[in-house]
Amino acid sequence: MGLSSTQIGAIGENLLINALMKASEGRLSPFQPLADDDGLDVLFFDKVTGNSVAIQLKCRTVSIRKKGSDERGNSVHFQVRQSTYREARKAYLVAALFDEGLTTFEAMWFLPMEMLPEIALDISGKYVIRPSKAPGSNDKYVPFRCLSALELAHRIIDICEN
Repeated sequence: MGLSSTQIGAIGENLLINALMKASEGRLSPFQPLADDDGLDVLFFDKVTGNSVAIQLKCRTVSIRKKGSDERGNSVHFQVRQSTYREARKAYLVAALFDEGLTTFEAMWFLPMEMLPEIALDISGKYVIRPSKAPGSNDKYVPFRCLSALELAHRIIDICEN
């Protein structure tokens, strides 16, 4: 039967949250809303500074198919509903690509939500980003790429400290 995209997202989100707790050595403590109706999936509380970062998580296990082929390319498709986007809210998007077994991260991107209107595609009421997972990529998403959960944890902590 296979996992649905909703199930893959839930598993990926939990794996990512757990990886960030571990990478921060417990410094980042996650809080999830009881009702996810505002587009924010987790709030990471920094136990040292007392500050927190609101994050929308998007998780996938496959990249986009190459045109006219069953083969997968390097681009990964993530979308954020514009109805959940709030310009004035300080929040971030974590887009993560997992292997198909949902055991390891292939690539992650950490973007300020306020930048979505300028760097994402506007498609049918959704902001769409299509970063490349290729290690040598030079696309516009490279500055947002995190090579590990440790790097992502450090970026979240940096925001809490500043």
